[in-house]
Amino acid sequence: MNVSKYLNLNSVVVTVFATPFLMVLSRNIATPIFVFVAVLLLLFAAIDRSPKAVFQSVIDTARSPAALLFGVLVVFMGLSVGWSTSVERALETTVHFAGNLALFGLCVAALAVSASARLIRSILFPLAIIATALFLVSEVILGTPVRALVGASPEVFRMNRAAVALVLMLPFVLYALPQAKKVPGLRLAAVLTVGVAAFMSDSETAKLAFIATILLLPVFVLLKDKGIWFLGLLTLATFILMPVISPHVMSLIPDVLASRLPYGSVGIRADIWTAFSSLIMNHFFLGHGVDASYMAAVDYKDLDIAAPFLGWGHPHNFAIQVWYELGVIGVVLFAALIFLFFRSLRAVPLDLLPAVLSTVAAVWTVALVSHGAWQAWWWCLVGLVSVLWLIELKCRHGAEAPKSDT
Repeated sequence: MNVSKYLNLNSVVVTVFATPFLMVLSRNIATPIFVFVAVLLLLFAAIDRSPKAVFQSVIDTARSPAALLFGVLVVFMGLSVGWSTSVERALETTVHFAGNLALFGLCVAALAVSASARLIRSILFPLAIIATALFLVSEVILGTPVRALVGASPEVFRMNRAAVALVLMLPFVLYALPQAKKVPGLRLAAVLTVGVAAFMSDSETAKLAFIATILLLPVFVLLKDKGIWFLGLLTLATFILMPVISPHVMSLIPDVLASRLPYGSVGIRADIWTAFSSLIMNHFFLGHGVDASYMAAVDYKDLDIAAPFLGWGHPHNFAIQVWYELGVIGVVLFAALIFLFFRSLRAVPLDLLPAVLSTVAAVWTVALVSHGAWQAWWWCLVGLVSVLWLIELKCRHGAEAPKSDT
């Protein structure tokens, strides 16, 4: 038996599914895990083939249209540091963003040449996710005793990122593991436990992402390959039009539902989005500079909206943050990348497509209502989930590399 195959197989998968579990106890574990996964994949790809093959794959990946476009985006972000009002943060953000992209590119390159990058096809992964969800629920109910025992802060909201991680991995648990489907009730148990964990957490984001995942999954089953263009157009439309949509978000929600929603879930977000959107035209073409939203309350301190709605560190909306910080140039670059990404999904096997699209929908839901556009842990978590799907596709294609423009 090839030792490298066994280690590659187990180390990557065990590390990735441990992410939500470890996130219950900490906050930023996704970043070091993603680094670890990238190193493991490169190491064992080099053992299975050769360093030369890995190097050539890295070069080929770097020459892909998406990689080149990302390069242009990073250069533009770097230039925007010059007109950002938070230069030190802007520089750090650009470096972190470029680093995350490089890590993901290395993972893709390693998977392209490694014949051993196959996913464990067992019930281990779904059982680990279910156990993590139950662990999170028990911590909430009992007052975080395990977090206290290991010296972590006791606040329940510290586990919000774990709840988000569980929701993002749910579609993979439901559809990607053939053996898991043979265990009666396992899929239902995964849905119920992850759902309970999301709704018992303090994360409104996890709740919204869970709802989006469950509601859209049957839609994607019905649409089949047409779901790519349905979600792709919806994503592009919300990305480009969000500054126009944001002032009307509450009016788009039915009154019966809107009256039941606490202000801290959607109302405050809509007000934050609207405040930042109203300032986009001030620097329409180039934007205010990367991470300038962190200083928005200071930059616009004379405005009435500054104190309550601009002082949150970022707009809590990916689309509006890109508009505000990188202007129409950044929006065009990202729109092109979104198009390339959805075009690449045509290579996904039809039976996996609903789950893949549900994952994308969950990621986009989170991106539109919560975390900062450049937060390293968030990009690393998305990268880890993406690597899971790439490994599954690698297994489906056998020795053939996962086909993707990204």
